[in-house]
Amino acid sequence: MSPENDSGSKGYPLVLTVALESRMKIRRLSEIDLARFSALNSEKMLERALMAYEAGGGSWSYEPVRSSTADLLNAVTPLFDDMAPVTWPSVKRQMERACTHGDVQRESNVGVGKVLFDTARLHGWKAVKVEMGRMPIGLNETVRFWADVVVDDGEGPFIPFFDHRRDHGLAALEARRVALSMQDAWIRARHPDLSDARLAIVHFPPAGDDRSIVLDFNEGVSLMTYEELNGRVRNIYEKWAEVSQVKMEKKRSTGTGGPESFAF
Repeated sequence: MSPENDSGSKGYPLVLTVALESRMKIRRLSEIDLARFSALNSEKMLERALMAYEAGGGSWSYEPVRSSTADLLNAVTPLFDDMAPVTWPSVKRQMERACTHGDVQRESNVGVGKVLFDTARLHGWKAVKVEMGRMPIGLNETVRFWADVVVDDGEGPFIPFFDHRRDHGLAALEARRVALSMQDAWIRARHPDLSDARLAIVHFPPAGDDRSIVLDFNEGVSLMTYEELNGRVRNIYEKWAEVSQVKMEKKRSTGTGGPESFAF
């Protein structure tokens, strides 16, 4: 496998060669869960974690705030940097309209959005929109351990990945190392103008009844090579296919599910 993309420029698409014995399609793992599973240091731990895992997440997501990231940061578009600043009421309404799964989703999305909005302005962050695409990992799947923005906090540019979860996020160092390494492989290695940009995981841990913000940068983190990432991702999806098959067979035998349980 060569780390060259279709256009011939240097890139690092992780290509998985997972051989599935069945024609079953397995559900994708979210970026955060993929990094968390990649951080587990034994096959037994990985198998137990995957057996307990319910793909697809809960009844709601942080997609509304994720889709509003550029507005929350007041990110400018190249050649259009004289546009009027985004106001909090307007971006709040935008997120609320996108929250279609009740009060919990609305409060959670608005909560982390307000923290990001206020932090960016308090510390004078400047942001610019940069289309970075999605990283292919095989099986017709992609990942995106970044937002399409580059932020300058006064100490230079950094490439953020926003971990909005209250828990079960990228708290563990090894999980953060996986995510930061994905950023390095896909963005810094492919964009010469961003080769020296810092990499960051942005967390929103609870602070009483509210949410706070914490940034973890790549300083001091030993980033993984493309080969290491490729091996870990391939291993996880191969094990996930096996576990999914076991789960499906168990559902069939108990009458609690059928072949469609793991279909897209």
